[in-house]
Amino acid sequence: MNIMINKKILIISYYWPPSGGSGVQRWLNFSNQLSAKGWNITVFTALNPKYPLIDNTLSKSVNKSIKVVKIPIFEPTSFLKSNNSDNIKADNIFSKILLWIRANLFFPDSRMFWIKKVSRKATDYIKKNDINYLITTAPPFSTHLIGLNIKKNTDVKWISDFRDPWSGFFQFKLLPLLTFQRKRHLKAELQCLNFSDTVITTSPSLTLKYSLINSNCHTVFNGFNSFIKTKDSDGFLLMYSGVMKSIQNPKNLWSVLEEISLENKSFFKDLKVRLIGDFDNEIKDQIKGKLISSRVEFEKYLEKNKLDQEIAKAKLLLLSSVNLDSVNDVIPGKLFYYFSFKLPILAFSNIKSDVTDIINKTNTGRVFDYSNKIDLKNHILELYKNYKSGNDIFKPIGVNKYTYDILSDKIIKILNKTIN
Repeated sequence: MNIMINKKILIISYYWPPSGGSGVQRWLNFSNQLSAKGWNITVFTALNPKYPLIDNTLSKSVNKSIKVVKIPIFEPTSFLKSNNSDNIKADNIFSKILLWIRANLFFPDSRMFWIKKVSRKATDYIKKNDINYLITTAPPFSTHLIGLNIKKNTDVKWISDFRDPWSGFFQFKLLPLLTFQRKRHLKAELQCLNFSDTVITTSPSLTLKYSLINSNCHTVFNGFNSFIKTKDSDGFLLMYSGVMKSIQNPKNLWSVLEEISLENKSFFKDLKVRLIGDFDNEIKDQIKGKLISSRVEFEKYLEKNKLDQEIAKAKLLLLSSVNLDSVNDVIPGKLFYYFSFKLPILAFSNIKSDVTDIINKTNTGRVFDYSNKIDLKNHILELYKNYKSGNDIFKPIGVNKYTYDILSDKIIKILNKTIN
């Protein structure tokens, strides 16, 4: 007998409209898709949170049948911000103190003061409304501790969604965490994995790792909604959108663009680089003073509907993952967003990473590690040659399967398997 009758899901997500950026996109779109396919969705999110990016247009995209409950949150982030956009590097004693406080006094993160309140309200809501499923999505990892508390006090089926690894989170590798705190993160991660009825990750490598702890572990990639028609525009336009931290800085790219510009006046004349979002000062400083600085524009974050229109003008899309040897299981959500434009991607990542595997399988571009300068230069010259000749050799394969519509069907299969 199938006991899944009411299809009721409670989703706990810190990121929700009007939050902008990539963190909100995954469960905003899955919630919309599930709701449209007959599922009863309630979302618990934060009231007056300290979102780094705001996109008020996204609120209009939420399916009207989704019930959204906003719970007050106290976040001590306003005094933890340093002058660096990535909030990880510390270049003075004050910044170092702030980073140490952030890393060691707030567990698992600065949203820790939300945990008890949401755990209590969500537990009551689940019992009163006969909720079948609880989905928590992280980071921030506080949401998974909320899920753990609820699971211990209810019979709800708990699905923990890891958009990034926890104890292996690349930011943790850069923060001045005490050994005690690192062990504490690992212990909490293992607890959540063990208590979860189902675990979802966004990368095959992380699924493989977590499957050693919880055998009911699945990969569900991030995605995109629909294809966006590209536009004709003047110039050899390279574009990047989102956040770029210093640990993502593709230093060789700026050097190669500079070299080609000095050697080829036509290339320099045609070159345009638009970097839209939030960029670490190190990246801006590296470009400053170069010949190409006059061809590079740093622009503030755009609301998604406006960003769609601007990226549609590009000839080449830039993707930059994390430049750490041990990080192969992080797939930037913008990779799938880029798929919606059917434009070639120039990516920087570890060669054995999940990013490389997906780009190679879909034939959506080329991936370079952070040290390969010669091949990078030759590839850019080849792309420019094709641009000048009007030769379109870009032939992506199978990107249709990364739409949220199709991915949500996999979510439904996982839900059905979890309840039965």
